[in-house]
Amino acid sequence: MSRFKESTSTEKLLDLIRNKKIGTVDQTSHVLSDVSPQKKESKSVVFNNILSGKDTVSIGVDIGHECLRLVKTARSSDKNRVFLGYKIIPYTHIASKKSPEFADFIKSELLKFFGTDRKVSIWANMSAARVNVRHLRIPNVPKKQIENAIAWAIKRETPFDYKDTTLDFEILGEISEDNISKLYAVAYTAPKDEITEIKTLFSKIDLQLNGISITPFALQNILKTVQIPAFEGTVACLFIGNDFSRIDIYAHGQLVMTRGIRAGTNSMVEALMDDISEEMDDRERFNKTEGSNAAVLSKEIRKALSSLSPDSVPLEENDIGFNLTEEEKFKAIALSLERIVRQVERTFEYYTANLKYERIERIYVSTVMNVYMPIVKYVGDQLGMESDILDPLKFQLPNFKSLAGNASVSDRVALTPALGLALSDNDYTPNLLFRYKDKEKLAGTLRITNAVFALLMLIAVPCGGVFLYQNSTINKNKVIVSQLEKQMLQYKPFVDKGLISNIITSSKEKQLIAGEYRKKYLPMAVISELTSLIPENIRLINLKADLGSLEPGKELLKNNHNNKLSKEKAEKNLTLEGLVLGDEYTLESSLAALIMKLDESPMFGQISIKQNSIKPLKENKVLHFMIEMEIMDYQ
Repeated sequence: MSRFKESTSTEKLLDLIRNKKIGTVDQTSHVLSDVSPQKKESKSVVFNNILSGKDTVSIGVDIGHECLRLVKTARSSDKNRVFLGYKIIPYTHIASKKSPEFADFIKSELLKFFGTDRKVSIWANMSAARVNVRHLRIPNVPKKQIENAIAWAIKRETPFDYKDTTLDFEILGEISEDNISKLYAVAYTAPKDEITEIKTLFSKIDLQLNGISITPFALQNILKTVQIPAFEGTVACLFIGNDFSRIDIYAHGQLVMTRGIRAGTNSMVEALMDDISEEMDDRERFNKTEGSNAAVLSKEIRKALSSLSPDSVPLEENDIGFNLTEEEKFKAIALSLERIVRQVERTFEYYTANLKYERIERIYVSTVMNVYMPIVKYVGDQLGMESDILDPLKFQLPNFKSLAGNASVSDRVALTPALGLALSDNDYTPNLLFRYKDKEKLAGTLRITNAVFALLMLIAVPCGGVFLYQNSTINKNKVIVSQLEKQMLQYKPFVDKGLISNIITSSKEKQLIAGEYRKKYLPMAVISELTSLIPENIRLINLKADLGSLEPGKELLKNNHNNKLSKEKAEKNLTLEGLVLGDEYTLESSLAALIMKLDESPMFGQISIKQNSIKPLKENKVLHFMIEMEIMDYQ
């Protein structure tokens, strides 16, 4: 009977480790043993004053199974990333991630971490277990058909439904395959319910979420922004989780393959539990473990496993597994670890043999437990390559020593996903909130904006030229005005509006006086002009002059239509009657010569012959004429 009871208790523990229900035990209370009482205190290092308020701060949020990890970075003036701080907060008082207390906890910790005085970009992590990442070669189809081609390529291997799955992709470039041009793309599908759950969480706490990504892409961010010497060439990153492990392969900083492995630390816990149950004293404790006590025992076994790490709290004498040596514990989990390594090895063979990619040179190993270097070394030895932990914080990241230098290696490794998220950018990070279609819409908007800007520049250039020309002209005119003003200052008396008005008045008076003289002496001027023009063979017998006169009241009048001053002119006419003497045959020519002289005179105009006839006078013949002309009046 005791044998039966022992087997039953062990099965219950195995079921608990595999996350099966035992009675009414709440599964959310499972906590890894590497979080000791001392480690349950939150760890935080923040340095807020090294950047100006204008810099954009990026926050990486890694909502893990047992704790919240936050990393803060910012882009400096030289466009490099600056590490500002980190924070690790265990869920010591949270019953469930779906409870209102959890949302309040996330909001409170985020506000404490970055405050409210900066522009913040928040990126959150989601589980990669249900995210299917594929690298595809598709026909070089038009842009509108790319999504359908990628969806069809994925559905051939892993069918999905758009109702509950999100599809996104990125075109990496064009390649030639058998002399046929194809598009090389990375595509991934993700469950909508998990995305909605994260979006809802941040919506509840009134914080804008800028992006959602997964750990493989977060590591890719690190490769693109942090210079890690060992990352040259092709490397792999192995993460050993509880039930699920993941192998990611990166070629020259670009994620080229990711694969999930259905094995993890739970199988190691099972193997260690079998070894512990072999001890007599512990067997008695196993036989008595039922119901809710099984959950406590499961945590103790995990604590025994995680005690392998120097960063974990050592076991005490009353703890399960205290009597086991480090070598015995590692030997107990070696077979489970071997199964994971074989899965990784087959993945590498498929990568190099089937996909014809370069050989993988190095592997980085991390687990849900604290860092235990013998596991890292064992994986590398079994695969025949160099192995190490992934600790990017110590590689050429400014301010690392001042902000995270005192953090343990395990803490720094655990911060890697959050650090990768804090280094995210829509230009190179796949974002489940900003997919390919959104990027195309933004690109279209930018194209329109750039076109409008270019048009405005085309308009602004000639307008600027006109402005410069006018400005130059204005400056020249200002110089001329300045010179004229200097010249005016030299005149004495000084010329002003009053002086000019007086000069105009005086000029008008002089014009009026001159007009009076002209009117008075006009008859004498007419007679004098005629005397000088008429030859001796022409005799005037009559002279009639109509010099005209201004009627009373008709002086300078103002024109009501154009507001200009005008003066009504009186017509002045002159009538000459006379005889042309001399040879009969030269009479006409003599008269013509007279008319020409009169026409050339500035005093006469509009000459017309009213009468022209030959008449006898005594024994000779004379030419009798009558001429009318206008006396020109110059005022």
